[in-house]
Amino acid sequence: MTFEEIRAAVEVHVAAWTGAPIAFDGVPLSQDVIDAQEARNPWVRLTIQHGDSFTAGIGANPCVRRTGLIMVQIFTARDVGSRSAMLLADSLAQHLEYYRSGELETLAASVNRVGPSEGYYQVNLTVPFRAG
Repeated sequence: MTFEEIRAAVEVHVAAWTGAPIAFDGVPLSQDVIDAQEARNPWVRLTIQHGDSFTAGIGANPCVRRTGLIMVQIFTARDVGSRSAMLLADSLAQHLEYYRSGELETLAASVNRVGPSEGYYQVNLTVPFRAG
């Protein structure tokens, strides 16, 4: 898969999740995200971080494998506890873990507490992927 095919497959799959408005990397904010930010409601930001590519085999054509991380920053109301952020992280993890689309597959999710950040409570969810 190309880097663009990976981006498209991940974004289409994430867009099918309905837990909160999604800000996509490199795209102007949707009205749903702007409304959520203004109301201090939950919203998330998706970033795809490509990792190392490697040659898995050479035959008639080289076989390239690509790795990376699907990173989702989750923003919820500050000073009300971490429960709502963790519920969104659980929902996203369930949606993203062990997903397959063509030669793209995802693995187990991890969560990292960031804490208070710019008026929100933030946790980051990361899901490794590999693609052929």
